[in-house]
Amino acid sequence: MKEALILLGIALIFIGMLIIIAASMKDTKIESAGGIFIGPIPIFGFFTSKKAFYALLAIAILIFIVYIILRLMRII
Repeated sequence: MKEALILLGIALIFIGMLIIIAASMKDTKIESAGGIFIGPIPIFGFFTSKKAFYALLAIAILIFIVYIILRLMRII
C-alpha cells in the first residue's frame, strides 16, 4: 500500500509539472505559490497573489485532512 501511495505522489508531481509547462506556453499571466510541509503541518513559503495563496491554503488543508484520515485508519 505504501508503494502505491509513493507512486501516486510521484505521478501527481509530474502531472503538476506538465500543467505548468503547458500553461507557460500560452501568453497568459501565471500565478504561483509554494510551501513546504514539516511533518503533517503546512508551512507557507511564497506566493505571487492572494488568489494563489488561498488556492495553496485550500490544498494544504485538504492534504492535512487526508493525512489525518489515513493516520487514523493506520494506513500510514
